[in-house]
Amino acid sequence: MLINLRRMLQIAEEKRSAIGSFNVCNVETLQAVMNASAKTSAPVIVSFGESYDSHMPLEGMAELVKLYAATSEVPIVLHLDHSKKMTTILRALKSGFTSIMYDGSAFPLRENIERSRHAAEIAHALNASLEGELGYMNPEDGTPSNMCGAESYTRANDAKRYAEESGADALAIAIGNAHGIYKGKPHLDLQRLEEIHRAVSLPLVLHGSSGIPEELLQAAIQGGIRKININTEVSTTGIRAAREFLDSHQDPNTRFEAMAKEAERQMAVVVEKYIACFGQGK
Repeated sequence: MLINLRRMLQIAEEKRSAIGSFNVCNVETLQAVMNASAKTSAPVIVSFGESYDSHMPLEGMAELVKLYAATSEVPIVLHLDHSKKMTTILRALKSGFTSIMYDGSAFPLRENIERSRHAAEIAHALNASLEGELGYMNPEDGTPSNMCGAESYTRANDAKRYAEESGADALAIAIGNAHGIYKGKPHLDLQRLEEIHRAVSLPLVLHGSSGIPEELLQAAIQGGIRKININTEVSTTGIRAAREFLDSHQDPNTRFEAMAKEAERQMAVVVEKYIACFGQGK
């Protein structure tokens, strides 16, 4: 069944756990997430990035997710990730997305709040939720950046103002997390997380979580993180599975769907691992 993000994160708060948000871009990635959810009986957030619209129209993904969710016994959120265009947000809401992330983190605080409030008003009118972001991370395509030092982390006083004025239902923060593959050992500023958690009542979100050690993710959950985004590790697992399959299947009659099914199977294993780490499932 489809629910909105606000209700999903209430479930996480009740269990003092986090819900996994897993990016999908086609039917194989979607089925990997849905199969893992069904196997573990765990709620999940199916996340479709605005940038994926060039690979598959978001309207098509919406119809697929609604089809799968109709037969799911666990709650599912259909989430638009890192959206910066109001036209994309409107298309997604019209198509049945139950959650929207408006990424205004590149704007000054006041403008981010104003833009987020506008997006939240539209989403709430359609019983959908809004996630905002505060603090700078590297681009969501994983491109390294020299702007991700502590000076770009989310500040507790800014988070308090954003939470009070934006109308958002959840807040993504920057505390040392980064999109893509980490070049060194990841570190999260758990003290800053504690300060932000004390300052705001909104559920907190951690993006760029692939590659962060499980014990550190669990510490972040204890510190108030209720939604954790996973993309890179699932995607790179699919690539690795496809390469291994092709290396061992040199017959020219090898079918594409056989390779895709193996990639899907291995991606589902990764999703299951994170579901367990986040305190969800059986």
